[in-house]
Amino acid sequence: MASVHFCLLCALLSLPIAQGNLDGHPLSVPEIVRIYKGESDTNNFGVWKMNIEWRDNFSNSNKPENVAYDMEIFHTEQMTLVHNETIEVKTNLTTTYQWSWTSPIPLQCTSHSVRLRFRDHSHTSDWTPLYTLKGEYSFLTLDTVYPKNHVVLVNDSIIFCCILTPESARDFNSTNFTFQISNHTYATKPIQYLSSSPSYGFDITCDGTGATVYTGYAPDIKHFTCETRDLSSVECHWSLSRSTGLSFSVKCIKYSINGRNCSGTDMCSKISTCVLTDGIDKGVVNWTLTAKNILGKKIVSDVADPNHRVRLKAPVLKNPILVYARNATLEWEWNEMLKYNSFPLTCQVEVNGHTGTFNGTSLKSLVLADLQPFTEYTARVRCGSLEHFYKWGDWSNPTTFYTKDDIPKPIDVWVEVLETQICVMWKNLTMSQSHGIITGYELILGSSKNGSKKHINKSANEHYHKYEPRIADGNHFISISAKNSAGVSPPSSVTIPSLGSGENTGIYVIFFTDSDIKTTAINETQPHGGFYMFWEPSAIATCGYVVAWVPTFRAELCPVKWMKIPSGVSNASIYSGKFADFEKGKRYIISVYACTSGAAQLLHTREGYMKELPPSGRVQNLRAEQQGSTLVLSWDEVPKEEQRGFIQGYTIFYKLSNKDKNIDEVKGYIVTDLLISASIFITITVLCYIKREWYEIFYIYFNSTAIFPS
Repeated sequence: MASVHFCLLCALLSLPIAQGNLDGHPLSVPEIVRIYKGESDTNNFGVWKMNIEWRDNFSNSNKPENVAYDMEIFHTEQMTLVHNETIEVKTNLTTTYQWSWTSPIPLQCTSHSVRLRFRDHSHTSDWTPLYTLKGEYSFLTLDTVYPKNHVVLVNDSIIFCCILTPESARDFNSTNFTFQISNHTYATKPIQYLSSSPSYGFDITCDGTGATVYTGYAPDIKHFTCETRDLSSVECHWSLSRSTGLSFSVKCIKYSINGRNCSGTDMCSKISTCVLTDGIDKGVVNWTLTAKNILGKKIVSDVADPNHRVRLKAPVLKNPILVYARNATLEWEWNEMLKYNSFPLTCQVEVNGHTGTFNGTSLKSLVLADLQPFTEYTARVRCGSLEHFYKWGDWSNPTTFYTKDDIPKPIDVWVEVLETQICVMWKNLTMSQSHGIITGYELILGSSKNGSKKHINKSANEHYHKYEPRIADGNHFISISAKNSAGVSPPSSVTIPSLGSGENTGIYVIFFTDSDIKTTAINETQPHGGFYMFWEPSAIATCGYVVAWVPTFRAELCPVKWMKIPSGVSNASIYSGKFADFEKGKRYIISVYACTSGAAQLLHTREGYMKELPPSGRVQNLRAEQQGSTLVLSWDEVPKEEQRGFIQGYTIFYKLSNKDKNIDEVKGYIVTDLLISASIFITITVLCYIKREWYEIFYIYFNSTAIFPS
């Protein structure tokens, strides 16, 4: 567009020009053929380009090689010169010439008159008569603003004009339209818009009417890449660096690659890809993308050999048919790959988030091995070029399948022996261990002395079995297997020495008073609530260790829990949430056993609390014996079940005659120097402390003749 500034009042300046002859002949005056508006898709909303056609009157023998013309353009009504220019054109055989001028305001705003003359250096012809291109004033019955619905680049300037009817022009006054260019037309100064417009545009008003302008950007392309997705065609794709900022009605972008339209019949479709069906065996190709909208265009290029740019579409993965307990076969199809049978591929399979890669020609199936029985798997596949790997193709559709059942893994078994009772316990198998739905358990109880066996079936919900073997039967063995639809697991077996053999009958006893193994207290626990156990490595532990724990005060047999520790490890952390559900204020016995080829051997036993709490019980049987001026107190311990922590000691508080005296003692302390009087009451409180915190457990009132427990 020409400069947006124009002269409202311009003096017609001219240099002294000599009118003369050319080679003795008078200079001919050009003849204007026509003046017309430039073609535009928006002729009704504003046209800025004016075309002028003329011809000269030179004879063929007298025609110079190049000719020059002076041009002058006026606003007709006030004959204001708005443009003058000398142009030079090459003569042609048709003797008809054309020149275009872009007005800073729409041509509809006012009439424009043109004249021209021939120039030969300092000599000129006469001016042609004025030829006028009429404005819209004579055709309007209402006030009108031009341009209408115009689209302009951000930061560009635009001038609006307001064409008024005679009635409106008489007393017209506007803060926007301040420059008068004719008796009935006013214009704005150049208006610059610094940002893209909202979808509804920017409005400008004039005496009850107005117009809308849209501002935005020419397309700016990034990431233009061409590749083959099916080994037969080339697919080019791109993205916009930024939005054009234009509403849908005016933001149409037309795309073409190497001159080929990419928009199809819908020239304004929202596309970012274009498929070229020229084949891929042409070697290195240069692809040029042209993106154009009403505000401008962008040209970008990409150069490559399509055979080196293979990014395959997704294969179609079928539902697996050959599925077994530990393997399954995946099969897929290439619906749009014509050269699939001869193309070397590298493919990647993803199974439950884990990936593996395999290569080959005409790949269409894969055997998945080392699967877990009775497990849900989700798999998908993608492939790329083996010879010129560029990118992985798209993932196929996922397929989900379940492997079949297999026999369960061996069960984790433990045995507890208390006097003449035996409790065999086993843990639930996890999903990865059960290999199917557990339907029950098979137990075999046997004797080493007479070879007798007893078969017992347990339901899937049972996890222990109690029995009392006969002492005369000698050593005992117990084996247990889990059952599912695929069969029976390998048996898990334990050996128990004869209960009357004189051997260590406490081999599986978690806690017993006459054991040679000393039980020690655990005073420090894990910060997350649990126990940390450590022990000296044992030479007899040929298959690791077992750590077992049980509440110290329990109402029944078989509440034991345990964990296996591998050989070479001599410590274990046991805490709530992972292996156990320890309760605060409850005492537990934790035992360490050496795993041997025969019966397990007890190595170490400790007692402790996951977290100590104040006692729930009180000192029992607090007694007071008065011996003259001396009072002797005695009491029994708080019941162990109610201690809820390790009792560290006791304190006796007593108060006499408004004097305080504190005495610490464990048991049977004699309180002396008491003034005993029938008229004076003394309060004695006995406290116990746990970890330097004191808790009241009993108090009494007494006088010289009686003691009253609370």
